[in-house]
Amino acid sequence: MLEITKKQVYVVLALLIGVFFIFAFAKMGEDVNNEKIVVNQYPFTGKMAYWVSPGFQWQLFGRITEYDKTRQLWFSDEEGEGGEKPIDLDIPIVFNDGSKGRISGSLRVKLPLETQYLQRIHTDYAGMNRLMNDLIRPTTVKAVFASGPLMSAFESYAAKKNDLILYITDQLNNGVYRTRTTEQRVFDELTQQEKVVRVADVIRDENAPGGLARQEVSPFSYYGLEISQLAISNIRYDETVINQIAAQQQANMQIQTALAQSMEARQNAIKAEEQGKATAATRRWEQEAIKAVEVTKAEQARDVARLEADQAKFVADKIIQEKRAEAEANRLLVQAGLTPQQRMEMEIRIADVVSKNIAGIQVPIVPGVMYLGGGGSGSNVNTAMDAVGLKMLMDIAKEASQKK
Repeated sequence: MLEITKKQVYVVLALLIGVFFIFAFAKMGEDVNNEKIVVNQYPFTGKMAYWVSPGFQWQLFGRITEYDKTRQLWFSDEEGEGGEKPIDLDIPIVFNDGSKGRISGSLRVKLPLETQYLQRIHTDYAGMNRLMNDLIRPTTVKAVFASGPLMSAFESYAAKKNDLILYITDQLNNGVYRTRTTEQRVFDELTQQEKVVRVADVIRDENAPGGLARQEVSPFSYYGLEISQLAISNIRYDETVINQIAAQQQANMQIQTALAQSMEARQNAIKAEEQGKATAATRRWEQEAIKAVEVTKAEQARDVARLEADQAKFVADKIIQEKRAEAEANRLLVQAGLTPQQRMEMEIRIADVVSKNIAGIQVPIVPGVMYLGGGGSGSNVNTAMDAVGLKMLMDIAKEASQKK
């Protein structure tokens, strides 16, 4: 029989303690990630610690529960990989015209960092998955269902699609609306007939969040949760609603086409009118340009004629002035009396003129032969009478010249 020594016992105990500490080391401390909130319940005392900042914390064998600081909730009817249905299915909705649909989309929920809210969340749900499945999703379904009576199916498809997102987000954060339902007669553009619908109107309350009365306080506000980034990716309507939407789209398309054609015709008319105005303006300015050229030419011709007339007048005045000056000079010369030299030159010129004039005049032939002493014979020679006659003619010519 083997004997167990005291030394062997100590070795075994040391090994057991070592193994225990190796497995228990993970319970000694916790490295908190930045995207996590960690709740630690210490052993024996039951004291709770809420760690919201990243870094190492002493766990001391406490029980750890982790929450995400933010989590995305998906609600969709689309299949995942491998044809599997997603865990979070789409959400049903009923509109004020009785039409039904199912909404697909997502939203983001943000957890609080204050200890008082974390205590409520951990006490009531004790885990992230239970928080999402037991609080976030049911509250979202309730807010979606409460938003349906605020509009018709076609309005949710077109005019009030953004309002639907606003209604859901506001009711998630502040509580479901308190509404008043009334019956209203509306004109259906598809059937071209009036119909009666039950419309839910939100009751106003200045003291309520957003000025709208609430049926209850939002559980999200109680737990300090914040909902944001709500997105609606698809609304799956009933077959009847789909047909109505398709018919309305076709009608709207025809209206838009008619409007577009009308606008195009109007634009073409305006364009043609503007082009006509532009062409007329171009022609008018072309005529104005031609007119300007002709006016310029006429003005140039007028200016040239005026210059020529002025020049002719100047030349005429110059000639007149020269003649006047010459006549005045002659008059002054006559008054002053001619010098012997000038008189001699004048007589020579007069004599020359007279001789030329006499040459063309037929005068009686003066007898060149004179009989003296009763009949004696005489010769054909010039006598003194010839000289006297010549002198007389010269004096007559001279007087005539001076009269001129």
